Amino acid sequence: MNIRTFKSDKQALIDEGKRLVSLTDDAKFLRKVTLVNLMLNGATASSLSPSCGETARTLSNWIAIVDEQGFEALRPKKQPGRPFRLTPSQKEIIKDALLLPPEESGYTVWDGPSLSDYISKRFHVTLGVRQCQRLFHELGFSLIRPQSFPSKDHEEEPRRDEFKKN
Repeated sequence: MNIRTFKSDKQALIDEGKRLVSLTDDAKFLRKVTLVNLMLNGATASSLSPSCGETARTLSNWIAIVDEQGFEALRPKKQPGRPFRLTPSQKEIIKDALLLPPEESGYTVWDGPSLSDYISKRFHVTLGVRQCQRLFHELGFSLIRPQSFPSKDHEEEPRRDEFKKN
């Protein structure tokens, strides 16, 4: 059994770990800090491993990271995700175009397929129809479908019945 030699003051790490447990709200970070605290206080990685769901190697790595870089190195990093295909300035240009009649851009109506085609021609960026529908919503537009017949009131019932037959 190898006994770890710490580069940092072990008691300072224990005190810092106790302080972080009482201050943090991040559950993932809190779990890691708690497990490291247990190991700093004498528990072994192999004894904690079966009950915590982490491998002994992972727990040993956490101890090494805390010793060399401090507890903040255990904090989860924000994942950047996929970059947007359209820039904010391009989205503003699209919004301005959507506020104009679609005929000015060569379309009969603004919908998913027409917006996809407009973006492809204007910016050379390919967006699917569904993504364009989401973009409408993101830019503050909503789907408005035309009524096939005037509203339902009693005066229009005979005309409504005649309309249904055709």
